[in-house]
Amino acid sequence: MNSSPFQSLTRITRSLAVLAWMKVILLIAMPTSVYADTPRVISTDAGVTELLFALGMQEHLIAVDVTSQLPADYPKLPNIGYHRTLSAEGLLSLNPSVVIGSEHTGPASVMTALQQAKVKFVQLNSANNSQQLAENVTRLSTALNQGDKGQALVQSIEQKLAQIAQANLAGERVAFLLSMDDSKLRLAGKRTSGDAFVSLMKGENIAAFDNYRNVSAESLLQMQPSVIIVAGREVADAVDNLLAANPVLAHTPAGKQRRIVAVNGATLVAGLSVSALDEAIRLTQQLSGSPALAQQDNH
Repeated sequence: MNSSPFQSLTRITRSLAVLAWMKVILLIAMPTSVYADTPRVISTDAGVTELLFALGMQEHLIAVDVTSQLPADYPKLPNIGYHRTLSAEGLLSLNPSVVIGSEHTGPASVMTALQQAKVKFVQLNSANNSQQLAENVTRLSTALNQGDKGQALVQSIEQKLAQIAQANLAGERVAFLLSMDDSKLRLAGKRTSGDAFVSLMKGENIAAFDNYRNVSAESLLQMQPSVIIVAGREVADAVDNLLAANPVLAHTPAGKQRRIVAVNGATLVAGLSVSALDEAIRLTQQLSGSPALAQQDNH
């Protein structure tokens, strides 16, 4: 008895579904030892990606999340999406030997799938201070059997911290503004990357609240900041754009003393980073009138 076209189509659909399921099973069953010699790393966090480059281990990256920023001249890598809403099948289809992320990586079902597939997951909590940053370097380099590189980077971090200490913002009342839109001022409160950045430079965060809040230029004027740091996508015109949209800020102590400076916000997307330390050095030198920085800015 000949089968109808509908029955044939049904059999084909079932066969395709079985093949797709077998693919997932094979991915789960695949031993991680296949990649033991050459780690295949997926980064689900901007901070992790930055550390891999700082360690000189970027060649092991096979995919990154949407918050990670790669150098302009670096080959494009597969994008796995947002780190809080990852797909287990998407991750496993890339055959990683290790997935590295933060406390925000999820959902929980993805963590379970990685565990069942025997894919190692390394969690590096977002760095809220320089000690946590150094600990993340050590954990990451140890997990990838690159302890020597990790030790060298920790020493580099210590040297950068010493530079920051030479020209810090002790005694300064600092406002850290997140500038995604020049007409809207978002002030960094406690428990934020902005607050961690201010603390790194020994400044006093003028915000008494937690997280980020929208504030008016007039309320910021009343707070009387002696330094204003504006973080955004672009550094070059950030200060001019901020003052053009909020001219009242020119009447703050920071505005009167020309102590409004810009920082690359990408360096603080996932907490403190090695690049954020470089930004802190640049800003503290700029605010202290360092001749070395003046020469650098003139190039």
